[in-house]
Amino acid sequence: MSSASDRRKSSGGDDGGGANWMDTYGDLVTLLLTFFVLLFSMSNIDAQKWEALVGSFTGISAIGIDPISPEVAFENPIPQFGPPRLADDPSDSEDPDPSGSPSDLAEGDAITNLAQIVDILQGYIDEGGIDAELKVYEEEFVVRIIMRDMVFFDSGRAIVKPDAFPILDTMIEMFLEVHDLYSMLSVEGHTDIVPIATIQYPSNWELSADRALKVVSYIRADNRLDKSRMVAAGYGEEHPIMPNDSPENMAMNRRVEFVIEARGRRDNTIGTRRFG
Repeated sequence: MSSASDRRKSSGGDDGGGANWMDTYGDLVTLLLTFFVLLFSMSNIDAQKWEALVGSFTGISAIGIDPISPEVAFENPIPQFGPPRLADDPSDSEDPDPSGSPSDLAEGDAITNLAQIVDILQGYIDEGGIDAELKVYEEEFVVRIIMRDMVFFDSGRAIVKPDAFPILDTMIEMFLEVHDLYSMLSVEGHTDIVPIATIQYPSNWELSADRALKVVSYIRADNRLDKSRMVAAGYGEEHPIMPNDSPENMAMNRRVEFVIEARGRRDNTIGTRRFG
């Protein structure tokens, strides 16, 4: 009897333990179900609510959803944040420049300035009697003044000759006259194809660059022109204006060029070239 009674007690204890375990299991399953429902809800983004969220950051009107009637959409403009505008703020105008685009105006200004630069430079050259040494060429947004290298330098050297000082002084006065009409002044050195190989100048490129630098240094020493708008460049024999097939043509290729870019051009790219 005692044995049967013990078995019943043992069985009753197992039943009690089983009920407690089922409660814990049920709680775990409920939590897992809640977790997966949450994941599922997050994986389905309401497009209209997403637009409203993006609009709150960008300031662009978005579509909102009425929380009471989700199926009904309505316009919900998002206010723009920023400093207040004055009533006469020109940026409020829909067409601030009815006469033309900024690029058109910039090119028009450059063309006007270019014509004035050419007239002033040519007048200085004619009055100074240096038209034999300097030649003025007009290109798109650019005026080129070409000088034979023999006027400035001895063969194979980059020291400005004293005879060239008066010409450079006249050119400085010219540049001062058109100072407000140009955006950049670049001095370019060029050579012919005859190779040079010295300790100081291993190639024509070094020689041409040093010559341009010496001319710019002379102009900068005057201290009247804007130094931030000057540049020196050496091209060696890479940009001939004549074929290097005769002594006369090679002499023309040995030159110093002053390139003046008219103010008003939007890109102001240095070194725009139009060699044939």
